Amino acid sequence: MESIDRIKDAVVKVVTGVTTGSGTYLHSHQVVITNYHVVKGERRVAIELSNGDKFVGNVLVANPQRDIALIRLDKPLDLPSVQIESRGVEQQDRVFALGYPYDLPFTITEGTVSSPERIDREMKYIQTDAALNPGNSGGPLVNEAGQIIGMNTQVYRDAQNIGFALPVEYLVEEFEMFKEDEVTDGYNVRCPACSVLLGDQAEYCDNCGAKISVEAYFEQRPLNSIEQFVESELAKADQDPYMARRGQPLYWEFYSGSAQIRIFIYRHDFLYATSPLVKLPRKNLVDLYKYLLSVPYPPYRFTMTGDVIYMAYRVHLADLSDQEQKERIGRELMQIAQKADELDNYLIDTYGCKWAAQSKQEAEA
Repeated sequence: MESIDRIKDAVVKVVTGVTTGSGTYLHSHQVVITNYHVVKGERRVAIELSNGDKFVGNVLVANPQRDIALIRLDKPLDLPSVQIESRGVEQQDRVFALGYPYDLPFTITEGTVSSPERIDREMKYIQTDAALNPGNSGGPLVNEAGQIIGMNTQVYRDAQNIGFALPVEYLVEEFEMFKEDEVTDGYNVRCPACSVLLGDQAEYCDNCGAKISVEAYFEQRPLNSIEQFVESELAKADQDPYMARRGQPLYWEFYSGSAQIRIFIYRHDFLYATSPLVKLPRKNLVDLYKYLLSVPYPPYRFTMTGDVIYMAYRVHLADLSDQEQKERIGRELMQIAQKADELDNYLIDTYGCKWAAQSKQEAEA
């Protein structure tokens, strides 16, 4: 539908260290508007476009009361300009929920408005039967004309096709306040009573005196020791840790040349790094297997899943308790990236292997 096509490219994925969500890019101020609960506890997040390009954004404004957040990007993105304007909504209107459910590629689900104004704890919601799933939060709800009428925010887990969206009037109000505030940096929380922005952590609003829940509004998600270790090594290797996060606890992913590198925890005991290198060729299998079984690049080993050859590295988490071992593991954890980028080409040139589906070469072919 042409009207939807005009807006879908402005819908982005929001990626943190523990979850993913969706958002809408507002070109005029270089911000992404999303749900607060998507970025709660975060200060920097990754913004991923439908083509896979990623950028780092800073959580600029948090409005927990309305479940709205604004993420500021360092530079403008070449995405369509969309408008956030007040729109009327009627029961049985045809609507479309846009976003990235379950960290999947961009998805559109269709439904109708069940109730245009459902009141819950002093908040208004649009109730719809468009299928919503985790990851849709923060994405736009759009009418047939391709106009944003709300922001998808929650779903009843034990019910079928009962979802809710914040009405666009809340988004319009938030954006108008944002323009008036002229805030450009830092982490700023909107007071639940008077809506003034608080740039510093406080138990009471210095404008109206309302009590502020420091834990709910200002607390930053702490990194555990494994996250600190892996992200420190990523930074040393010039890999942005925020860009490598995949929205799952203890899971990172990045590219080294053509090779995709994944780092994750397996069965709570092992730290793994793997890279899907190539697919098996139709010929020369005996020579290829002899090479793979020779373990030519210790401490890395070759493994196979289906027809895909992986390079893998594994250590027990207990080894990280020894400082000398920890330094060695850090080096080896990052060196697999360079080795994988060399080996995919070697296996293709020497044994006639094919590019793995995850490789950048495959994507660009």
